[in-house]
Amino acid sequence: MESFEAPTTIVDDIDVLKPDPQTYRPTELPEREDELSELHMALRPVTMGGTPHNCLIYGPTGQGKTVGVELKTAQLENWAEENDVDLTTVHVRCKGCDSSYHVLRQLVKDIREVRRGPGEDKPMGYQRKTLVEMVLEELEKIGGTIILVLDEVDAIGDDDYVLYELSRAEFEHAKLSLIGITNDLQFRSNLDADVRSTLGEREIHFSPYTAGDLQNILARRTVEALNETYFDGDEEVYQNLDSDVLTNEVIPLTAALSAQDTGDARQAIRLLRYACDLALEEEADQIVEEHVRSAKSRIETQATKQGIVSETIQRKVALIAVANAASEDETPAGTTDLYRRYCRICNQIDLEKNSQNTFREKLNDLAHSNILVKNRHGRGRGKGMTNTYDLSINLDLAIEGLEEDESWSYDAITDALRQKVS
Repeated sequence: MESFEAPTTIVDDIDVLKPDPQTYRPTELPEREDELSELHMALRPVTMGGTPHNCLIYGPTGQGKTVGVELKTAQLENWAEENDVDLTTVHVRCKGCDSSYHVLRQLVKDIREVRRGPGEDKPMGYQRKTLVEMVLEELEKIGGTIILVLDEVDAIGDDDYVLYELSRAEFEHAKLSLIGITNDLQFRSNLDADVRSTLGEREIHFSPYTAGDLQNILARRTVEALNETYFDGDEEVYQNLDSDVLTNEVIPLTAALSAQDTGDARQAIRLLRYACDLALEEEADQIVEEHVRSAKSRIETQATKQGIVSETIQRKVALIAVANAASEDETPAGTTDLYRRYCRICNQIDLEKNSQNTFREKLNDLAHSNILVKNRHGRGRGKGMTNTYDLSINLDLAIEGLEEDESWSYDAITDALRQKVS
């Protein structure tokens, strides 16, 4: 059994390499100066006795939207405290709230906790209109200028009732500003026209980070996280990074791989953290390029397995049909051949068979999930087109995904396939 006492010469503060903002939150976002400047202008009316503008902040995940809003609202709160201005920020996480009703329940809870402290329950059994009245009453009790941040507000889908009511609320002793944060670039266009014009007084777009941005973000993290790693110069940029425990190619490779995919800073940090873990596992003195490539491979493998686990039984059987063909070197295979294999498997496990058209849809779903690859071929002049399918992942990986699936109860099928490739 491995010992937990193994010394490391690499890490100083491993939590800095966690992508979870609840564990580590940066104090600056230099790559977002333009976006934060726009947010600064939207919030600035508070300093002149006015109401901040409503804002809609959008962009892909991992682009600093939430952290940026929290940094600017915290800065404004500090100014307000120093200048005796009555200002309150309420940050509401809408993830998991798939309707206005659920957001309103969360709002009542969170606003009451601002007033009374943690431990409030969500109200139960009330109609939407009553919940709106409860929210407005709680905001009136807080009073002053209130900034209400609705994070991941796109969770409500096209049910924008809560936004409609809040954007038109009137108070006697309070002034309300709304900030909506969304990963869904189409969310604004799906809103009611009146809501769109009110919530979107100011719109701020956080575009994906470039490879250069990610290099600088990773460099700042490593200076705090790793031993013998520092900036040799006034600017905290990758070009000034000097490290004895990190070889020169690690950060550029990590940034490039993430930028090519999504430009997601959290993804880049997660990849670097995994590479660091692999180096620690080997008790290496340095994190090197091979650690990054191995980390990416392992992360992708885990994601693929989880994707297989989350598929429906019918899609899993469709996958088995393609895997069977692949194990016999008979892929790419056409729909008709694969359907015959699928029917045999259904008979073996006493599963109701789908029609061939429905089966084709399952194959297309798997192709859309990048588990299969689909190609179209001409049958010859005047004979139309045919589709063929093959695994887009390693055959062993497809089998492993099924073997690790606790809901997959047809072990005999998987075992037979495993024997073919052993």
